[in-house]
Amino acid sequence: MSNPALGHYVTIKPSSLNQSSGVRRGIRIFFLTITCLLLAATTLPALHGQTPNDRKVLVRVQPKYPEYLRIHEIGGAVRLLVEITPHGTVKSVTPVGGNPILVEAATDAVKQWKYEPADTTNKVEVKIDFVPGQK
Repeated sequence: MSNPALGHYVTIKPSSLNQSSGVRRGIRIFFLTITCLLLAATTLPALHGQTPNDRKVLVRVQPKYPEYLRIHEIGGAVRLLVEITPHGTVKSVTPVGGNPILVEAATDAVKQWKYEPADTTNKVEVKIDFVPGQK
């Protein structure tokens, strides 16, 4: 006795399997790329403080290089998030990164900065470089 169902197999050709999975993979890569580009376009300007409502610094006080770090030629970059009032004064300074001693020196200086007036309160990220050997 033979069973007719056993004699009928579905044959899947490797080339047709690769084409359909290749198309799906291509679509996934396309949408992933678009998503990454949209995310980068909306995130990167905020990370660098380069938003359309950046305000011009009218009075910039230079930070005092801490004596111990200057003598030992220790430098670095400090990043601060600065909140500016509509009148142009600095309302608050929040450290984002950097050597704690350099952050303190940079914060003391940035609190004295004056910006051009605007309609609203703004937040900008400021980067200050402390380079050994420079005054």
